[in-house]
Amino acid sequence: MPNKVEWLPGESYAEYKQKKYAGMQGIGQSNSQKRMAGKCPNTDEVKTRCKCRTCINRRNRSKGRRKQNLVKKKLQIADNRFHGADAHEENWKSGVRFEVKAGKQVEPLNKLFKKAKLQSDTNHQQIGNMSKPFVYVAMPDGTENGILCFELDNVENVCVELLKGMGYFNDY
Repeated sequence: MPNKVEWLPGESYAEYKQKKYAGMQGIGQSNSQKRMAGKCPNTDEVKTRCKCRTCINRRNRSKGRRKQNLVKKKLQIADNRFHGADAHEENWKSGVRFEVKAGKQVEPLNKLFKKAKLQSDTNHQQIGNMSKPFVYVAMPDGTENGILCFELDNVENVCVELLKGMGYFNDY
């Protein structure tokens, strides 16, 4: 908290501020105790290893934000003017809506995708053609609409090949 210092007659505002905030790192707020560094106030354990709900939630949120940033970079989505807005997928500058999920909740999907990719790779090795990008399509019972999955590293290849198949590139 700032010192109780009075403004003296003949003193400039800059001199007053310098005297008022002398010995302080700056005029901003002190470092947040909510960040990852340090010990948990609940358990007095290092936050990266603590098992309390607060620390688990903090790590999950941090992991989710890391994964969002990775997706945004790989898809080459432009930054917003105010970078705080990029923290949520809903604010990304794109013609597509995104929802990035990370952690154990996506493991079943990842397992199914990897299993299907292995099956496809095995079949294509026998044929001798590994040049096509892999796309996993899940078709749930009772629906005629499926879910398309592919790896981020293949976004461009998948999109071009799908658009070719739909007749958008007739010159190939």
